[in-house]
Amino acid sequence: MANLTYDDYKMRLSMQDLLHDAGYVRNKKDGLRYPSFVRLDNEGRRIRGDKFIVTQAGQCCFQPPEQKSYNIISFIKEHPDMFRDYSAGMNLDLLVNKVCSRLLNTTYEEKEQDNRQPERPAQPFTLDNYSIQRFDAKDRDSQKPFYPFFKHRHIDLSTQYAFRDSFVLASREDKDRNGITFKNLSFPLYIPGGDGSTVGFEERGRMRRDGQKPYKGKAEGSNGSEGLWIASPGGISLDKAQHVYVFESAYDAMAYYQLHHKENKDLYKSVFVSTGGNPTINQMNGLVKNSPSSTFHLCFDNDIAGRQFTDNFKGVAKVLKPYSDAAIAYKATPGHIEIDIEKELAFDKLPENIRKTYYKAYELSEEYATAYLCPEDKADLKKQFEGLYRQFRSMIDNCIIRIERELPSEGYKDFNDELIDRDNETTKKAVGTDIDSDGDVEVEESFEEKHHRHR
Repeated sequence: MANLTYDDYKMRLSMQDLLHDAGYVRNKKDGLRYPSFVRLDNEGRRIRGDKFIVTQAGQCCFQPPEQKSYNIISFIKEHPDMFRDYSAGMNLDLLVNKVCSRLLNTTYEEKEQDNRQPERPAQPFTLDNYSIQRFDAKDRDSQKPFYPFFKHRHIDLSTQYAFRDSFVLASREDKDRNGITFKNLSFPLYIPGGDGSTVGFEERGRMRRDGQKPYKGKAEGSNGSEGLWIASPGGISLDKAQHVYVFESAYDAMAYYQLHHKENKDLYKSVFVSTGGNPTINQMNGLVKNSPSSTFHLCFDNDIAGRQFTDNFKGVAKVLKPYSDAAIAYKATPGHIEIDIEKELAFDKLPENIRKTYYKAYELSEEYATAYLCPEDKADLKKQFEGLYRQFRSMIDNCIIRIERELPSEGYKDFNDELIDRDNETTKKAVGTDIDSDGDVEVEESFEEKHHRHR
């Protein structure tokens, strides 16, 4: 039997079929003429800002406030991550055929071109290919080119100042496209525990005038498997961090900081991390291994994928820190090992190197209590066993898995969505503009925007 064509798919499938398969449900509060589909969070509440409106007799849809219209084919190609048939690097035409064939309960015979490789292999990432512009806190002219990239995300100037050392504007000439130069807001990627060299960029484009979504992705040749965007307003290194906040994008990280740094002063001394998309096993391994005493605040999106990423992170941490339960039980049990059986049982479950450190410290402390030594030697002995006890307690702490799940406010998919909506509400109150329940209309130019334009 011959494979079906794209025209066949368009005739036999509706946009509703695709949206249902992608995890959307009908929003019955909207009208019948232009039905809308929304996502729900794990409590069954609608996620604000994540809505598609179906048009053209069910064959197309768009996502307000953007006006770009998708048909069945373009919807799949522009939203591949929504479908379970997709795998990284997959040919998008093959994905269309797999998704549509599955929904129609038909078979699809793969062709040779479905698995064709790119004509030009990706070149290794190198900063030498880019012209870099930096955000100088003392030079307003250096800050202006960043404005179009942050404006539509409502990231204010104070937040840009806080993260100014962790983003750049990177320009590159594309020789395959008649020498066109592309400029993106770029967040450098680093390998945790590595030599500190940049191994790629998480890239974001400026808002497009035609209403289409701005570009997002990673620079060619980026080590997206291990590399992470790692930033700290206070300059805290990952290995010294007490709190690490992990996001799917750098925009979300900056939005979280803007939303919460006034009431949580510790955020200035925390480390913010972006995986630049779906977190990989290598990224999670690198974080857990190189931030041993941190509490990880998992700020993934409030959707099915975000919940899966959270479970994956916990699984990786459990493998790397298999003695976490024993360490927690040891610390939670009062008293001393020598007089408390429960504490001794927990102690016996700890790894051998930790137990040996304790025994050595204990032996030296006993020797100190009974030894007849000159004051200098006795002081040195005390210094030794106290140092070993500190080492023992640090080793215990490093065994413990500390994970907290952070979610945006009710009804929001991610923290940047929440920031944009809150900012729109604030602007609406300031200028007296009416806005619908979804916040899907433009408001008057804010004072900050006017100030930036005339500056």
